[in-house]
Amino acid sequence: MHRPGKVLAAATAMAVILGGALGASASRGLWAPAHAEGETASGNLPNACATSAESRLRTTEIATAKLIIEYNATDDDVGVHGAFDDHGWKTLCVFDPNGRAVLEVGPQGQLRDLTMAGIFFESREPPSSEFSFADLEAAFPEGEYAVRAESFDGTILVGSATFTHDVPAPPTITSPVIAEEPRGTKKDPVSLEDLVIRWEHVTETVAGGPVDITGYEVIVTKEVEDDPHGFSRPTYDVHVPATVDSLSVPAEFLEPDTVYELEVLALEQSGNQTISVGFFKTA
Repeated sequence: MHRPGKVLAAATAMAVILGGALGASASRGLWAPAHAEGETASGNLPNACATSAESRLRTTEIATAKLIIEYNATDDDVGVHGAFDDHGWKTLCVFDPNGRAVLEVGPQGQLRDLTMAGIFFESREPPSSEFSFADLEAAFPEGEYAVRAESFDGTILVGSATFTHDVPAPPTITSPVIAEEPRGTKKDPVSLEDLVIRWEHVTETVAGGPVDITGYEVIVTKEVEDDPHGFSRPTYDVHVPATVDSLSVPAEFLEPDTVYELEVLALEQSGNQTISVGFFKTA
């Protein structure tokens, strides 16, 4: 799922290299490293990403390191998201629990001099027929994913992101009546004055195991962009506690005779999240 405003991609200024790719040959296996361990498409990993660098340079804990699974239950697809943030770094690498490099990020040219404060990424989210939960679990083992980076002043940033396979079951939206596609919303228009989003509590994972839901996120987005060249698109995005199962939408946000996309996300304690999506139209 792509949310406007989270990331500004600059392909000419930044290189992002994953340690494998969907569609890798059967001889390597799905998502297997495309290069020898310790190397990427750009050659040897930067010195800042080598563990030996920690012994000879000063280090500090990276401010933010997150790696999660996002499952879109409506579209039946799954992917991996990551967020890594600190004050000005010029190289960042992430390694799985087996020590294999899965991500190298480095700004180039004038952006390398300016450095980066953070990055949020979403992997491609293939349908389950192409990339199943079993494939994901095999490719991305549970555990601590080590993070190493070099700051603008030469400090080595270190840390880890905890990654689990505990994916919440999808929340069931009970109100308003939603359609699978925008064009199906004409049958049940909703009032602008008293719209309440309701859903059922999530009590287990997609595998039927126990789950610790830490909250829900409700996102209402105008289907048609007001500014196709920018990010001006009315969006009502609210996080609520795990005990809540409804949310009122202010009438001031809604426009008459307008189609909106509705997303309800169940958020699990390790960061994994599952989305249910639908559409509705105002009267």
